[in-house]
Amino acid sequence: MEGMLACLRGWHPGLALAELTALLPDATLHPEASERWVRVSGAEEHQRHEALNIASGLQCFLDHGHVVFTAESTPEDWLKEMQTYLDQHPVKGSVAVRAWKQGSKLPGWSLSNLSGRLGGLLHDMGCAIDLETPDRVLALISDGPTASLACGWMEGDGQAAFSNGERRAGERPFFKPVSLDPMLARLAVNLAAGPLGRGPVVDPMTGTGGFLIEASLSGRPSVGIDIHSEMVQGAKANLVWAHDGEAPAHAQVVRGDATRLADSLPEDWNGNVAGFVLDPPYGRNSHGSMAADRLLESCLRSAREVAHPQGGFVLILPIHPLREHTTSSLPLDHDFAPLNGEWPALLGVIERCGWTPQSAHVERVHRSLSRLILHARCVPQD
Repeated sequence: MEGMLACLRGWHPGLALAELTALLPDATLHPEASERWVRVSGAEEHQRHEALNIASGLQCFLDHGHVVFTAESTPEDWLKEMQTYLDQHPVKGSVAVRAWKQGSKLPGWSLSNLSGRLGGLLHDMGCAIDLETPDRVLALISDGPTASLACGWMEGDGQAAFSNGERRAGERPFFKPVSLDPMLARLAVNLAAGPLGRGPVVDPMTGTGGFLIEASLSGRPSVGIDIHSEMVQGAKANLVWAHDGEAPAHAQVVRGDATRLADSLPEDWNGNVAGFVLDPPYGRNSHGSMAADRLLESCLRSAREVAHPQGGFVLILPIHPLREHTTSSLPLDHDFAPLNGEWPALLGVIERCGWTPQSAHVERVHRSLSRLILHARCVPQD
């Protein structure tokens, strides 16, 4: 098939798809057999490379990835199709086959046997086999839930997990139990801001600095703001820690007011901020006596005043768990139950402040708590 096949990580395929859509705004995406596979056309190589470098939900791309439902084929027929694929898509340098599964095994299909036979095809074609450090990898992925196979020359690291192990929230010098996992923090930054060149990122209530760390590690100019001196100092320590002991020049933490963002940002950022990420500190009073709903509205208005015309906003809110768990995008009129306030009223606040809600996803935290990840974009101003 035409186009690249994007393979998403299994943590939250719906959010991973939203992130990829934000990072490749000029590409066309079409769903494939598995919720973790999507056909991508119109993305240049440098754009795919950037997405692979900074995305938390993207596993790899397969060049013209070949997808088949195993119920509609046999291993022998599939191997014939793969021979055609290899003939049509020759590569240079040494090669190897890497195989992995998503979910359960495929009845009647042995992944290890198929990968070995693919290696045999490559050998018979005269390819140099290098199992340790190949120049190119032929990826073979089975998807148990849909009983399908995907195969193709791979861009990216494939099975490699998002590299957050060395900077888990609990390992930071300044830690609070409510800190977001780096995977979700990075995804929120990418969803809000889009491609790297679009502009800087602002976290109006930075807390321990999780969003700021991920924005800075992906190379984005970024500022984290908090009204509490303790949080400012703690976030600064965390930022330096995440950058191996050196404060990055392109990111900073400042003490300021989330309802007066222009006062805390460089003057040339006014009208150019590409993305805002906000995990409001419900449960602690962050702005004196200002109630949570008024604080959020004032923050959203302030963000709109300094946003780029194509700027984005990701808001993360605690909600009661859904009756049925899903990783798909949910309609904006879904009956969400925030821990604070009413969902229709919250949507109204967002729209009054000059933002258009784009999508809503839910991440389950535990039995009695979930997170709502809401993505909104600027409303064009006359």
